[in-house]
Amino acid sequence: MISPGIRSAPSQRALPAQWVYHWQPGASAPIDLSQGNRRLAAIVFTDIVGYSALSQRDEALAISLLDAHNSLMRAVVNRHGGREVKTIGDSFLIEFPSALEAVRFAVEAQDELRKSGPEGDREGVTVRIGIHVGDVVDRAGDLFGDAVNIASRIVRVAEGGEICLSGHVHDQVVNKIPYKLERMPRQPLKNIELEMDIYKVVLPWESGSATAAAGVANRIAVLPFTNISPDPNDSYFADGLTEELTTALSEVRGLRVIARTSANRYRDATKSVEQIGRELGVSHVLEGSVRKAGNRVKVTAHLVDSRSQEDVWSDMYEKDLADVFSIQSGIAASVVGSLKVRLLSTEKARIQTKETENVTAYVAYLKGRMFLREGTEKGVHLAREQFEFAIREDGSYAKAYAGMADSVMLLGDYLFSPIPQAIEEASTCVKKALALDPNLAEARVSLANLLMYDYRFEEAEREFTRAIETNPSYATGHHWYSTCLQMFGRQQEAIGEVLQAEELDPLSSTITISTIYRLCGYARDEEVERRIRKLEEIDPASPLIEEAWMVYSFARKDWAGATAHLRKMIERDPEDPFLDMDLAYLYAVTGRGDEARQLAEKLKRVPEDSRIRGQLLAFVYVGLGDLDSAFEWLRYAASKKEFFISWLRSNPLYAPVRSDPRFRDLMRMVGLPESQGSGAPRPASNP
Repeated sequence: MISPGIRSAPSQRALPAQWVYHWQPGASAPIDLSQGNRRLAAIVFTDIVGYSALSQRDEALAISLLDAHNSLMRAVVNRHGGREVKTIGDSFLIEFPSALEAVRFAVEAQDELRKSGPEGDREGVTVRIGIHVGDVVDRAGDLFGDAVNIASRIVRVAEGGEICLSGHVHDQVVNKIPYKLERMPRQPLKNIELEMDIYKVVLPWESGSATAAAGVANRIAVLPFTNISPDPNDSYFADGLTEELTTALSEVRGLRVIARTSANRYRDATKSVEQIGRELGVSHVLEGSVRKAGNRVKVTAHLVDSRSQEDVWSDMYEKDLADVFSIQSGIAASVVGSLKVRLLSTEKARIQTKETENVTAYVAYLKGRMFLREGTEKGVHLAREQFEFAIREDGSYAKAYAGMADSVMLLGDYLFSPIPQAIEEASTCVKKALALDPNLAEARVSLANLLMYDYRFEEAEREFTRAIETNPSYATGHHWYSTCLQMFGRQQEAIGEVLQAEELDPLSSTITISTIYRLCGYARDEEVERRIRKLEEIDPASPLIEEAWMVYSFARKDWAGATAHLRKMIERDPEDPFLDMDLAYLYAVTGRGDEARQLAEKLKRVPEDSRIRGQLLAFVYVGLGDLDSAFEWLRYAASKKEFFISWLRSNPLYAPVRSDPRFRDLMRMVGLPESQGSGAPRPASNP
């Protein structure tokens, strides 16, 4: 389971140190910010240009335009998970969980305003938008602090129809949005002591759109290469080449590459390249075919502009199987060159690296990855066998060790093998992989996961950040880093990372359900529902759909709805102890305490080496309102190093635990601060 003020100098009166001066129009006293909740947030200010003059000239028209503007803006805010803090005349103050979503909102808002603009003699409005990210204080839903002040000043830098960002926002979204960011001349902001870097988003419809279009050239999808080999069983080779090319291009900082999971949805698709590009949000797609016959391989590749649907580059390679690595590096280098992306020397060396001289080991590795993608117990066991074979063939093949670690940990995660044994074996494989290739992002993420299992959270965060620096497009890295950030209670950052994973792998059911978990209780209902609908569309037969609706119902305290969805899940998998836990909680909160306690007794028989028993029982006792027992089982879970802390720190239903003085001692026990970074944001969903 689950207003803008201006900071001023102190007045003549001596006031307590915790008072910070934030003056609002008409206010006669400073606001005590020590009483609010502090967190990190992306702050957006919008302002209609020339509205006061229009009101004086034609008040009725001005009011009509303002109403239309407000309706449009609110719709776009909702689509991006924002929270309207308040309106101030013709301006909006809006909060977003991440800088990326704030910028996406701003671009869509300007686009919608442009499309609904004046026709003939009809007058319209132009809006300027300013964005900053930083520390804010929430008091009764209103926001205060330097971040709010700065955003209110940045919006004044923008012209009508423009979006301006602070340097802080730029650093978080650069290479994550398909638009060029132009640095503006450094300038002081009114009542802000330090000069700041300000950037303008170059929108595609602006004059000079060629430069704007250049900004989208860094987003690409590698579609599944078609297997045209005489033997259809050789499809693993085409799949493997697709995956290796995706990985190679992902390691180029100037590119953003859609993850294989999402690109694979277009296997044998009849959709046009233009439609695929629009659905994945990419400017180019790489597609091709593979023909393997004996020890010869023939590969054709085409880089296609998704907007014009014209080839940007194409080539054909025919070589011995032993030269397959030169084919991969040749294609990757040509793609980078065609997109005019600057290639660092380290990236060039990486593309040209030959990871193994042993073709048999390489083929086994590709087969292992194919089986691993199946996600079944049988598939994971077969994958492990292939990785073991690859290692026997070439004991210096780093990727084979990384694959081995992944298969071993999946067996543990799925409870197909004891967790302690899985962790020990996977750790050995990961260390070997990194000894052979310290820059292997997949292995670094695996190591970070293992460190989290061992409660070495600061080390885990360092490994995640290093992996993401090596491979910025690695969706799985962002996905799991989100979990790590939750361990620290840094919910806003965690949401930002999972949203980035979602952008890189938009059609992944796993990442979509994780995003739903992250947003429940912290985003508007519409944002969660939109993702559940997406899950229903991209994976209509998935059991995750029922789980998503159940999680959403839990967050909204819709106990009847949660029970209905849970019953269907239990029918499908009656032996899942997590479902027993959820049912016991529902019994507890709906007045069926005896039945909840009966299930708790059943959960006490869950094997200790599964490392889940404590967290299961703790949640049940939270439902029963027995915090003494809940903390007893949480301490037990911590002593066994159960993997539950991200859930504990983020699930709204655990609020009674987090507000209890004993929570501080529990966090100290696991080596984490009681609060760090942004903390838990104010819930925005229905109670």
